Amino acid sequence: MKSPAEVRSSSWLGNVSEMSDALSFFSVLAPRYGDVCVFRVFSERRFYVQNPDLIQQILTSHKWVRTPISRKLLGSFLGESVFSQEGELHLSQRRLIQPAFHRERLAHYAQTMVAQTAHTIAAWRVGEQRDLVDEMMRLTLEIVSQVLFGSSTSHEARQIGEALLIIQRSVEDDYRLAVLLPLWVPVIRFGKARRAVKVLQATTQRIIAERRAAPREHDDLLDMLLRTHDEDGSRLTDAQVCGQVLALLFAGHETTANALAWALYLLARHPHVLARLRAEVEAVCGDRLPSITDLPHLRYTEQVFKETLRLHPPAWYAERVPLEDFQLGDYIVPKGTAVSFSVYALQRDARYFEQPEAFLPERFAPENVGKIHRYAYLPFGLGAHQCIGNQFAMIEGQLILATLASRLALSLPSAYQPQIRALITYGISNGLPMTVVGQRAEPTHTAAADAPSQAAH
Repeated sequence: MKSPAEVRSSSWLGNVSEMSDALSFFSVLAPRYGDVCVFRVFSERRFYVQNPDLIQQILTSHKWVRTPISRKLLGSFLGESVFSQEGELHLSQRRLIQPAFHRERLAHYAQTMVAQTAHTIAAWRVGEQRDLVDEMMRLTLEIVSQVLFGSSTSHEARQIGEALLIIQRSVEDDYRLAVLLPLWVPVIRFGKARRAVKVLQATTQRIIAERRAAPREHDDLLDMLLRTHDEDGSRLTDAQVCGQVLALLFAGHETTANALAWALYLLARHPHVLARLRAEVEAVCGDRLPSITDLPHLRYTEQVFKETLRLHPPAWYAERVPLEDFQLGDYIVPKGTAVSFSVYALQRDARYFEQPEAFLPERFAPENVGKIHRYAYLPFGLGAHQCIGNQFAMIEGQLILATLASRLALSLPSAYQPQIRALITYGISNGLPMTVVGQRAEPTHTAAADAPSQAAH
């Protein structure tokens, strides 16, 4: 067995100071030290891996789990959810949730995505400047709230949104400390974040209790979670339903909103790509709004969104620990040793992507997809912990992009430069100021409205 290269460090802090710029730190490790190396956080040794074959071993083996600190932080407010569980409990909950993301349900959610996007931008006026980071956050939160709870609880969306924002900021601040400190150090905060957690949980539990007390059919995802059962008849408990709802709220809007903001930035900087995307939407949809039945024909729109996720993956970083000593290629990873990999660095590695820094949607054209190593492109992860809402996110991203491109013309200041925020998720920290320079009249129908039954087939 080989010994991995050690990342240089002359301080008792190990590599902590270099990790203040985590994107840059992880991006240089493979070129300097090879596909497998070891860095230090204080005295703790951690592995770093940037090789798709080795990452495949990690993600597809039941002998690897998420790190205790990531489960501790997420579990502190998500409770019993797929994001904070491992092993059989994780798999059983995942099986119970999966029916909520079947094709028939996704077709129904797609109508909400398009309708809410059209409603949102109808209020925008030519000459107005909008922060598209904030706008995408609000839009995706409204969509996931409607999908989860239906319109009957739309009046609580603002309260839910405010609580989520407080929690997300707190968790990311805590995460910055938690990854550098021993597990026993109590970094999880109280105060505003704890109050926000209580608001979020109380709101969700109240809605669940109302549904249990007066059961009737609701056409939303919460209804699916309450009614679904496993082959052995087991159902999610109220606590588990609450955890799944909070997990889907947390993950179901911020990551997609970040990806959409990056897509709009890239399109503004690449007008020829925007022109081709608009031409495709015009050819497929004409004057009507897009629908899920259009997606097989909106191939370039899909390529734009996939390329955005390659360059700017919202889930940019991951960690795992082995439950026992594990042979990873030519190396032995001791039991309980954290192994990190940067999706951001991997997806910009020139060995796996030609012109890795360039925005080239055509690299995801059907004739080119086979050239990409399956485990070199991981915007949603793979294996047992692959994002359960990956199809939801892809459909949402494509439909929102198609709707925006067909209804609006936006302008970005030439001097603008995005400031990257890379903590638990990867986004833009200084907003995305864009001016509405053109707006198309709102259509009166969509394909889904004309032929709703097609969406399920």
